[in-house]
Amino acid sequence: MAICRFVLVFILLSFLSLSLKAQLTYKELTVQYDSPWTFKNLQLIPIKFKPISAGAGVAAPFIPHPVSLTEAMQKHKVKVEEMQYENGADVNSLQITNHSKQDVVVQSGEIVEGGKQDRMIAETKVIAAGSTDYLNVFCIEKRRWDDKPKSFKTKGAANSEVRKAMDKTGRQANVWKEIDKQFAAQKKESKTFSYLELYNSSIIADTSYINYFTRRFFNSDSNYAGFIFITGDRIVSTEIFASHSLLNMAFKNMLNSYIQTAITSGAPPAVKVEQTKTFMDKVLLNEEAQKIYVTTHGKLHKSGGKVIHLIAYPD
Repeated sequence: MAICRFVLVFILLSFLSLSLKAQLTYKELTVQYDSPWTFKNLQLIPIKFKPISAGAGVAAPFIPHPVSLTEAMQKHKVKVEEMQYENGADVNSLQITNHSKQDVVVQSGEIVEGGKQDRMIAETKVIAAGSTDYLNVFCIEKRRWDDKPKSFKTKGAANSEVRKAMDKTGRQANVWKEIDKQFAAQKKESKTFSYLELYNSSIIADTSYINYFTRRFFNSDSNYAGFIFITGDRIVSTEIFASHSLLNMAFKNMLNSYIQTAITSGAPPAVKVEQTKTFMDKVLLNEEAQKIYVTTHGKLHKSGGKVIHLIAYPD
């Protein structure tokens, strides 16, 4: 019995060690340029793990049975609150307490409505079971600062243009500037300029995008890592996760982000494969080139010292 236990532990440690060595490059990934998913104004080009890397999370640290932030908040497994100081709450930080026995995965770009102001989460992060941690966030409602904060609740994800302003510049002023730009484009006025007011009825009513892409994704048994997102004559971005299970958890929020952009400012996709390959070479060629490019054109989100979520934007 003792020998069996030793062997089991050895196998588990060996598996985890191997999985932690993998990175998100062409060595582990393949891009399916010849198999795009296209619907109306949005195109997704799948990125898959190669068979040699297929399995239980090629680059992700071991996360036992994690749940999404949305599920965790709906089931009261976590509490999100503002951090209080002498001069009031901190605009760019939130505290999160995980009361459950499961790890919770928080996704970059997710929106939490409430508090003294609505916020957009700036990092993909694993909140360990039974722990208290902190989240970097950006305000997406610049003219509200309530004396009595409301309870937080999740509200999907911001569109790709707001997230791009956050990821590429890291500046609160640029996030507000992008939101102002979108209010002007939609000819809307607002007392607080809350980003959530930009969710117009056409986006909410048009479920055809969601239905098409979620069917393609969840009806497939492929080991997807992420996608390249295209609308009109432009590549919007690429998002890649360190395991299929993480992508599976993040897919709906991520997809909604690009659907918003496709509906409000998109067009039928018309990007040449060569252009897409040139962009992806900058992202996936090797770890060194990836780090240099993404430092100024996106974000590498890590957990346990390993990348769990990569997002990159074209020049």
